[in-house]
Amino acid sequence: MPEPVFNPARHRLEHDLSSAEFESGVEAGLWRLVSLDWPHLIAAVTAGDGQELGMRFDVENYPGTAPAGQPWDLENAEPLQISRWPTGGSSAQIFRPDWSPSNGNAPYLACDRIGLATHPNWANDNANRAWNSGRTIVFYLRQLHHELRAAHLTQQEPA
Repeated sequence: MPEPVFNPARHRLEHDLSSAEFESGVEAGLWRLVSLDWPHLIAAVTAGDGQELGMRFDVENYPGTAPAGQPWDLENAEPLQISRWPTGGSSAQIFRPDWSPSNGNAPYLACDRIGLATHPNWANDNANRAWNSGRTIVFYLRQLHHELRAAHLTQQEPA
């Protein structure tokens, strides 16, 4: 059986997921790791109402390339229906039904790969919130959690 090929992006992400910084967010109840099936990371971020928003990230070429996130249905392992996206607070500016669906359901954030690709000026205009190769997944999760502080999530109707 051939030796597995070393993947520096995966190695770096696994390092960041085991960092004290990531674990402190887990212990504080801000987020949690759901799974890592390279190159997809699934995490749950706590919203203001205490419910969790699932997020699926494409982390290919991490950290040189920003993660590409999308709201994720943790129960059904599929993109979260728009009707269940976060509402309240600033979440409507981040999870935008007028922009996100045509952009892979990406959050409208300067730390997201799709946001940066569609708004090349963001890296300079929003440097304090924009992704760069010195950032970690914790930076992205903090940005999401910050925007979800006053948000609430719509629960799926029972079948």
